[in-house]
Amino acid sequence: MSDKVEQQTSYNPKTKIWSGAQVEVTYGPEDSIAALALRQMLDNPDHVGQDSHQSGNELTNFELAKRTVQAAKYFEKLQLQQCDMIGLCAGNTDYVAPLVFGALAAGLSISTLDPSFDTAGIKHVYSLTRPRLMFCDGELYERARTALDDCQLTATKIYTMSNHREDVPSIMEFFEDDSVDPRDYRVPLLKNGLDQSAFIVCTSGTTGLPKGVCISHANVVVNSFSLNAYKDTTLLCFSSLYWLSGIITLVHGTIGGAKRIISSRPFNTNDFFDIVERYRVKITIGPPSQIALAVCSERIASADLSSLEATLIGGSAVSYSLTEKFTQFAKNASCSVGYGCSEIGGISMAKSSPNNSVGFLFPNIEVKIADDNGRALGPNETGELWARNSLPWAGYFGNPAATAEKYDSEGWIHTGDIGYFNDDGELFVVDRKCDIRKYNNFHFSPTDIEKVISELPQVADVCVVGIPHSVHGFLPAACVIMRAGCDITESEIYQHVAERMQDFEYLRGGIYFVEDFPQTASGKTIRRKVTEICERLWNEKNKNN
Repeated sequence: MSDKVEQQTSYNPKTKIWSGAQVEVTYGPEDSIAALALRQMLDNPDHVGQDSHQSGNELTNFELAKRTVQAAKYFEKLQLQQCDMIGLCAGNTDYVAPLVFGALAAGLSISTLDPSFDTAGIKHVYSLTRPRLMFCDGELYERARTALDDCQLTATKIYTMSNHREDVPSIMEFFEDDSVDPRDYRVPLLKNGLDQSAFIVCTSGTTGLPKGVCISHANVVVNSFSLNAYKDTTLLCFSSLYWLSGIITLVHGTIGGAKRIISSRPFNTNDFFDIVERYRVKITIGPPSQIALAVCSERIASADLSSLEATLIGGSAVSYSLTEKFTQFAKNASCSVGYGCSEIGGISMAKSSPNNSVGFLFPNIEVKIADDNGRALGPNETGELWARNSLPWAGYFGNPAATAEKYDSEGWIHTGDIGYFNDDGELFVVDRKCDIRKYNNFHFSPTDIEKVISELPQVADVCVVGIPHSVHGFLPAACVIMRAGCDITESEIYQHVAERMQDFEYLRGGIYFVEDFPQTASGKTIRRKVTEICERLWNEKNKNN
């Protein structure tokens, strides 16, 4: 963060509330997501707004605008009404952007999933949101149809987004009316104003079944008013619209005037390096697992990453040692660590640094550190982070009980993250509240141990968990992914931790080398599944003891 923003981050010792800079944001009822996106497209019609790596298709802003209006009008033809729900479970293919902007222009809400969801996952989410129409890639059709039928949504029509099937309608129906001129179209005002839900996105699912987070137009556009903020910028994000990073890349990238490079495939290192080199990508957005995979790839030593100016990382804990390893090869890139949650959006951001701070608060964000009794804590006191902004939150879709647990009467979102502020107003996230474990009644933080192990140059990524023990509570254990061409032993890792940390943080549960970690579709490591792996390996190792 800049010095200016740092000086504007303030602390009220009476209320014990930390506040970002107070910035007046002016927008009116006409400034919905689709209205702002179309304004940018039509003001810069010849700009290439989207380039698809797999298909090779470029779309200018005018072409995107035309398809957006075609889609909006087709939704009207199908007699969908504002606030009706549609489902989207697709990769980043050519027609996703105009479909999304067209649906939002029609005032619809979009319940998003990732193509990796199985039938049970699709059924769980859509039994809650109950979409009237669904859009998915052709290879997902049978899975989606079965899930919808199991939800008694037999009337929900499915359109394919790619890999079309002869027996199933496709998205191409939406773009058949070639007489449409987007310059003649006016986006209707939203029925419920900018507080109307634009997206229903899933929580990460790292601790159980995902919940549907309602995200309003206002929540997205409040940070999207910098038209041309990304002018002359090539932007890459592999996230599907299942996750907030994918939505923000699409919406902010479009409104900001970027050239978005899309990939229909999930992240893999070869595509990452190919795209950065071919399109001279300037900004990448993604979880730390993608950086870790890039670092442990043999190709990184020969890849041309000179175009990268910024790598924005978020979604889970990011160690400075990981970003330091990456910038040894991406020498022009500045790595920034963002912190936030789906329920409120971005909370803070910082340039990656040795102190592992997540920086200073974004404008108009307030944070309180609370103990287990809800009492506000002061600087350098660790507790749960509660955050809020000036916008109301509609909660978890169809789940008022879960909403009440997360969102209190004063507008605070209880994030479930443990952290603190230092005397300079920098925010530090220690761990997830549910991940903290005890060894012999001493609390240990898996994230703290992970940061120490990540210092080892041979380590590409690490996940620390607690193995249940009848006497000691939990034994700290580590799953480790090594960098390509490197070698390190269990004893070397154990000794490194023993030299740097306290006795109750020693890796008494063992060190286990793996090729990869179980992850959610958004790239977050599923710690409970890593725990199961470590428990199994621990039991195998100690079965004769």
